[in-house]
Amino acid sequence: MTIVGIHQPQYLPWLPYCAKAAACDVFVYLDTVQFQKNGVQNRNQIKTPQGAQWLTVPVNARLDLAIREVRIADQRWQKKHVRSIRQNYARAPFLDLFQQGLQPLLQRPWEYLVELNIAVTEWLFDVLGITCRRVRASQLNVAGAKDDLVIDICRALRADVYFSGRGAQSYQDERKFQAQGVALRYQDYRPPSYAQCHPEIGFAPDLSALDLVLNAGPACGEVLRAGGLTAAGCDHRV
Repeated sequence: MTIVGIHQPQYLPWLPYCAKAAACDVFVYLDTVQFQKNGVQNRNQIKTPQGAQWLTVPVNARLDLAIREVRIADQRWQKKHVRSIRQNYARAPFLDLFQQGLQPLLQRPWEYLVELNIAVTEWLFDVLGITCRRVRASQLNVAGAKDDLVIDICRALRADVYFSGRGAQSYQDERKFQAQGVALRYQDYRPPSYAQCHPEIGFAPDLSALDLVLNAGPACGEVLRAGGLTAAGCDHRV
């Protein structure tokens, strides 16, 4: 059985994104769809003594651009992000993972947002022990929109199961998938609590998976997989 998950490339993605990949045999970076302004494709959150804080990569983007076409506006964000992470996680037990691995990635001269996003996501996946095959939609010679695009991707990868985000359940047509021999399963993931920096302000949910990595270190993959359940039939890897 081949389980396929699909998601737009994100900057420093959060735990449910990583958990979806961990539950799949193949994870597709959906780089061919329209860039979403004010979403999480170019930003995510870390924890500070004042609570969650956004780290945003400035981009030059129009509404007609696909994600893979979006250029980063300038390189000034790099120093800010590195400084913010180092300062706010100065007492994190595994800050060295950032300094030795992610920091050098962030400091490269990136031109396209998609290249940055996939590079940092690959780093997170590797640290979290996520071993599924990863491909880009732009490599698959697929077309269409919405359900038709997803089905074309599943057919190109010979998927038996499409592992979807729960939010898509309201508009996906299950009959279309069934007609192509693809079963629909929906993610049901509850991120776990774990020890964080700045405990005096309480636990902060919905952060980048980087927060878990820097706080849990080698145990981060185990913590990720302890976070609730995936949909029935897709729990063999999480």
